[in-house]
This record gives sequence, structure tokens and C-alpha cells, in this order.
Amino acid sequence: MRRWLATAFALTLALFGVAAAIAAAGDVFAIFGTRLVPHNLGAIELRLTTNGDRVIKGLEYFRRTKPLDVVFLGSSRAVFGFDPHTQTMSGLNAYNAGLNGSHSNEAATMLTAIASRGPNVARIIWAMDFEEFFREEKAPADLDESVFGGASPWRGRIMHALSWEGLRKTIGGTFGGQAFYIDTDGFYHYALQDRKNLIGGEDFWELPSMRAWFPSYMFLPRDSYADQLPTRLKRIADALKAARAKNIAVDIVLPPVHVSRRAMFDLLGFQQRFRDWKKALSAIVDEAAKGEGAPVRAFDFSEIGEVAQDVFKRGGPLDRSPYFFEVLHFRPSVGDMIVSRALDRPWPASIPPFGGLLSETTNDARLSADEAQVIVWEQRNPELIARIKAIMQTFEKWKVKS
Repeated sequence: MRRWLATAFALTLALFGVAAAIAAAGDVFAIFGTRLVPHNLGAIELRLTTNGDRVIKGLEYFRRTKPLDVVFLGSSRAVFGFDPHTQTMSGLNAYNAGLNGSHSNEAATMLTAIASRGPNVARIIWAMDFEEFFREEKAPADLDESVFGGASPWRGRIMHALSWEGLRKTIGGTFGGQAFYIDTDGFYHYALQDRKNLIGGEDFWELPSMRAWFPSYMFLPRDSYADQLPTRLKRIADALKAARAKNIAVDIVLPPVHVSRRAMFDLLGFQQRFRDWKKALSAIVDEAAKGEGAPVRAFDFSEIGEVAQDVFKRGGPLDRSPYFFEVLHFRPSVGDMIVSRALDRPWPASIPPFGGLLSETTNDARLSADEAQVIVWEQRNPELIARIKAIMQTFEKWKVKS
């Protein structure tokens, strides 16, 4: 019996040893520094992602020692839209800490963690969306497993060295089963993904992925937005104070969405709520900016202008618009414009100037003018409005504004 147990134990250790050796040799998540076969894009090191990427990004970020000029926070819109390697970002040490499916509570937790330990950061650019305030307050479960959520970095390393998920992706990635399209500065090179994984939005080429990216969380029977707004705003304010105390400047930015997305808000009867949300956010930022400490600002790029009204062309996600992958996610060309405004860097020649301080865009006259632009677009595009209504009506328990 003892011999059998000893043999079983030895075999188990041997299997774990083999799994760890394979994980180290492949190092497809770029967390061990032992990769035998490089998967790089020029000087940019690429890696795979797994689960929500929160564990990997926590390891990736906190192993840095060189001070950072700028760190990006936000949802998938930040992940796809802010490329640390563009000409606009030249000379800056930057990291994209955006996470798919993230929201303000999670970003506030991450900002507090960034402020509490190294590396030193000069500025945070925090992309924030109206829609995310409808999501449930609790952050995704894997944040608790990340260094950002307070977990030990060894937990993440062991998880990716000995887990079935890590072994499967190591073998698959090494033999070309998955595309290496995330880099170790946190940016998702959307164009490098397998073509089959790109979101096509073939339902309506004029409204690409309106159905695929439809925010069902905005339609819960319970008014989650009203229930959560005060605590969400307080979390933001507390995180801003923590950053200022460590001399980290923060720019909250409201990035653009396609005008059809704003029309959807209007059809839901949320136009006034969108207005009130911008005002409440502006007030929080103004309050947080008082007194001594690093500067805190808010910029608004969500007004309807030339970028938001871009007309989609027929074609794939990389061809249909110079500004958007689809109706929700902006391209790095727009991210460069936001960085140019926030960091006072040269303006990208391909982007028409737009955006301003949130304190300026939230006066009643400017808000009314912006809402009028949405109405004008709706009146000029009755067929597209009918399609948006049809998508909305596939969800139960809502009332579409007639």
C-alpha cells in the first residue's frame, strides 16, 4: 500500500513537473521570461490572453520597475483603443490596463492598487462609459485572483504554470492554434486576431455589431443604474483622492460612440439620464480636484460631431471606418486624439479636432445642442432607427419610445 502511494505521489509530481516545464518553455502568457520560441511583432513582445486577462495583467503590470508616464484604465474600449506604440505615444512609457467587461468599480479598485505600490505613475487616463453604470456593482470574479485585487503574484504564476487552461493554451499557441495578438504593454492588436474571431456585424452593415454588442444589462427589470449611481460615484471620488495623495494625475475621459448608439439611448428614454450622468460626473471630478495634490481633470469626447457621425462602409471590421471597429469600439486613431488632448501632444492629422473639458460640455446650452444632433440624425435615418427598434424589441419587458 505504501509503495503504491509513493508511486502515485511520484507520478503526480512528475506530471506537474512536465506541465510546469512545458508552461515555462512556451511561456505563451509572457510571465516567466523563459519562452523558447518568440512570437514578437518587431520590438513588441506578444502573448496570449486567458479568462478575463485580469490575473495576467496584474502580474505584467506590477513586475515593472521603470516609472510609467501614462496608464490607461477602462473597459474593452480602452483595451482596443489606446495603443502605447503609436507615433503619438512616442517617447512615453505607457501601459494599457484596460479589461474586457470592466466598469468603474473595478477601475477604481485598480487605480487604488496602482497608487498604493510601485512602479511610480505620472498620469492615469481613465476611459469611462455611461453604459457601464448599468452593470452589476460586483467586479468580475477573477479580479480577486489578480494582484490588482490583492492576491499574491505567486497565485497567478502557479495558476498558469500548472492549470489545464495554461497547458492547453501553451500547446495550442506554440503550434499556431491561437493568434498572439496581445502585447506585454497590455494592448489588444485587434487586427492581428484570427479573422474568424473578428466581430463582423454582418446583420446590418450600416450598424455593424449593433446586435452583437447590444447592452442587455441596460434592460434589467430592476433599475440598477439608479440603485448604484451614488456608490459608484463615491468609489470614483475615493480612487481619485488615493491617486492625488500619491501625486498621480488623473484624466477621466468620455470616449465617443457612434451616433447610432446615442440614438439607442434616446429610444430607451435615457437622453435625460445621459445628461444628468455627465453633470454628476463633472461635479465629482471638480470636487476631487480641490486642494493640494496632483491635477484631476475630465474630458468629454462623446459629443456628436464628425467622428461620431461617420458613415460605415461595406467591408470587414478593419475596413468599414477610420474611427470605429463597429458602433461601440473606437480605433487607436481616436485613442491617439484623446491622448493628444490630455497630454498636449501633436494632434493626429487624420482626425478632425473635437472634445473639450467636461465642465464646459455640461452647461445646459451645449447639452441641448448635442441632444439636438442626435435627433437630427434620427430624422435623417428612419430606416436605421427602425432597425434599432427591431433589435430592442427582441428583448422583453422594455418599452421603446414611439
